[in-house]
Amino acid sequence: MKTILVIEDVKGMRENITEILHLAPYKVVQAANGKEGIEMARKTHPDLILCDIMMPELDGYGVLHILNNDPNLANIPFLFLTAKIEPGDFRFGMNLGADDYLTKPFDDLSLLNAVELRLKKGKTNLPAKVGNTAGLENLTKAILNAEDARHFLVKHYQTIHYKKKHTLFGAGSSPMALYFISKGKIKLSQFNASGNEYITTLCGEGDFLGYLALLEEVAYAETAEIIEDAEVVVIPKADFMTLIFQNQQVANHFVRMLASDVSEHQQQLLKLAYQSVRKRLAEALLMYERKFHSQTDETAGVMPNKLPPAIILSRENWSHLVGASTETVIRILSDFRAEGLIDITDTHITLLDVDKLTRLKR
Repeated sequence: MKTILVIEDVKGMRENITEILHLAPYKVVQAANGKEGIEMARKTHPDLILCDIMMPELDGYGVLHILNNDPNLANIPFLFLTAKIEPGDFRFGMNLGADDYLTKPFDDLSLLNAVELRLKKGKTNLPAKVGNTAGLENLTKAILNAEDARHFLVKHYQTIHYKKKHTLFGAGSSPMALYFISKGKIKLSQFNASGNEYITTLCGEGDFLGYLALLEEVAYAETAEIIEDAEVVVIPKADFMTLIFQNQQVANHFVRMLASDVSEHQQQLLKLAYQSVRKRLAEALLMYERKFHSQTDETAGVMPNKLPPAIILSRENWSHLVGASTETVIRILSDFRAEGLIDITDTHITLLDVDKLTRLKR
């Protein structure tokens, strides 16, 4: 059983973290201040240390500095707990050798995911950060879409395999990483007060997600759920934020991505307000085909003598994507099949006439 040292001066917070970790289950040792934390670390040699920053007598920075100068403790993964992190504080902690930050308040899932990730990275001896120049350059190339550098992400960061319907992160939880989809598909959804779901984005191979909450330092506004078994590379928040603050090109890249997201969501709102469900569903089918399949596009139609690969998405997800009831979506899909636009086998949909679907959505 892995041992985790929790250094936190607020008793209620310390006990709550301990209770959650016990259920995982992990062995947990506690320290009420920095000095006590140093003593417990030397006594127990934990597998991971969670440490608050603002503490009396010896703060979290001081704890990390002392541990890093002890050859028996320097390699223990170290995660800061903080209510808010300013850019200057962030850089200072990263320069001291922190592996990551977890921003308060955080939920059970965010805590357990952060702990699991840090423990896995320690066991596989993967680097926790890319503070060296070569590492930053390679991460920069990977983020900026240099295909030959994508291997850097898989090689240097933890890749986690997720099954369909697994929740990668939930709305309201604290961000801990930038995610890169190596394989599979993920949907981002929002829910209203009645629990009705609306899919805002479909993400696939080569996409990054989770960057908005990281940049704003706020909780996730959306829930990310796996819709096709996926392999996800987890880039710790520390590495991403270091690069954002140090590399203007990367910062500009994500600003452009955010601007594109805003524009896309505005278009979605406009279509929800003024387009019929029939048009929205036709556009959703074409969007899926355009994003995930290379055999067709909106203007060229299908390749001669070869049908495009089937689109695999449940009726419920189609309804959540176009903002209509499942019954309405099923009826319109049946109409499309009767009109020879698509073929349907269970949850598999094949586009038979892209040109007509394109004209239909206009």
